[in-house]
Amino acid sequence: MTSVAATDKFPYGTLTPVSAEEKPDYNSLKTIHQELNANAMTIPSTHGGGHYGHLALVVQADRYNALPNAIAWINPIHPGPNPVHGVAPTAAQISENNRVYAADETKFLTFRATEAALQKQLLEAIPDTFTKSLKHDMYGYAQVTTLQILNHLDENYGTVDTDDLDDNLARMNADWSPIQPIEDLFNQVKDAQKFAADHDVISDKRAISAIVNNLKKSGVFTDAIKEWRKILPADQTMDALQKHFATADKDRRRILTPRKKSDMRIRRQNTRKNLDRRSPAFPCIIAGRTDLAQTATTPALAARSRLKATARKPQPIIC
Repeated sequence: MTSVAATDKFPYGTLTPVSAEEKPDYNSLKTIHQELNANAMTIPSTHGGGHYGHLALVVQADRYNALPNAIAWINPIHPGPNPVHGVAPTAAQISENNRVYAADETKFLTFRATEAALQKQLLEAIPDTFTKSLKHDMYGYAQVTTLQILNHLDENYGTVDTDDLDDNLARMNADWSPIQPIEDLFNQVKDAQKFAADHDVISDKRAISAIVNNLKKSGVFTDAIKEWRKILPADQTMDALQKHFATADKDRRRILTPRKKSDMRIRRQNTRKNLDRRSPAFPCIIAGRTDLAQTATTPALAARSRLKATARKPQPIIC
């Protein structure tokens, strides 16, 4: 018998946990689904077509069967306590029966170990409050599969309401900044489409309009937008849009001076770090105060504050 599930090779050693103070929701459960899917596919199996490892343990049968090259998954069964050789077997038959038995036993043990590992991860990520209705007083979750727990969570906490859809649209239309890669804008719109796919579909036409309007607000793609509008509507596909504006963005960045490029890199780094200018490390200095130096955190800021305090008409330093 060879080794069973090598769960130490899971790409996600632990799943992204749901806070005990908050209920699971569509987004948190989606993350857990994605992580469990990746882990399940890591453990090979010849069942279900052999292309997706043990993915069938954590996804609905209809979704699994719809995957390319997948066939209906049948759980491996234990081959019994010993190989069955029949009457008067030859040495070759005994050897082959032993090989088949060992292979079947390994498949079963791998299946069981993978199921147990995935369920353990899921139960550790979800507070017991939200799964306790499935828990047996004596046997815990031993009679419940990982997929049954996931179904319970999806049905009770994974629904999407109108507020969620409104928030998704807000994320799709969030302002893009020219200091960001243009791919960030493409991805934020695609993510919104994926979120809405099973609830309130966002068509490519609507998504394209959202991207163009966002670029228009940025003020740096005026000519590119004019050229885009000259393209026949039938040819204004999402792929065509991305190629068109990716080229325009590349041209725009090429003509930037080295100093502007340096400034852009700095601003991009600051944007990605989400710097908060109102944190204690960057105190606001209020005009009109005579004790401005006391709010400064460095000698340079203290000197600047004293100059502001003695000026004829103090001016605010905007954070």
